[in-house]
Amino acid sequence: MTMGTRAKNNTKWLTNVFPRLSEIRDWCMDGKTNEEMCVLLDICPDSWYRYLKEHSELNDIVTAGKSVIDNRVENAVLKTALGFEYEEIKTIIEEDRNGKKRTRIEKTKKYMPPNPTAQAFWLKNRKKDEWGDRKEIVFDTKAQEEERKMQFLQMIKEEIVDADYSIVEEAATLPDPEVIEETEEGFIDDFEEDGFGNETSEA
Repeated sequence: MTMGTRAKNNTKWLTNVFPRLSEIRDWCMDGKTNEEMCVLLDICPDSWYRYLKEHSELNDIVTAGKSVIDNRVENAVLKTALGFEYEEIKTIIEEDRNGKKRTRIEKTKKYMPPNPTAQAFWLKNRKKDEWGDRKEIVFDTKAQEEERKMQFLQMIKEEIVDADYSIVEEAATLPDPEVIEETEEGFIDDFEEDGFGNETSEA
């Protein structure tokens, strides 16, 4: 790299990167890749990685920001692997024979059973010695990192993941999600029409 090029890159650190450190932190928390951030900052990837080595404030922000989204994804995978309960809320407007309208709030509790694919992914990455594939792959380059991402995307699209353990093979015979319904009526609003065709609420 020539002195002119290095000076230009240093200028971009001062003009394109340093003033936008807070934005970079938010981008990392939103899950943006290094390549995407380079485009937003109008810098080349080589400059980005060099700035990470030369400027600790950038490295600290990127590391902290990415750890936030990584933890969120990890918790989501674990939640899916273990199964979870959730509540579905519906607002229903009903009209009686007299034309009066009322609003009913219906709450339904549902249960999502454990997902075998998420279980396999978690175990293969957290307990590689016991659950890892027989073919050992070391993901230490950018190309291999992309390959791992593609494998994960393919995994979550498939209903069954090939493995040596029955926990994955039973995916096709899992029962439908158990639904526990609890309907609660919320506030009720009565409406009637005045002489001009407008709806008014009864006191």
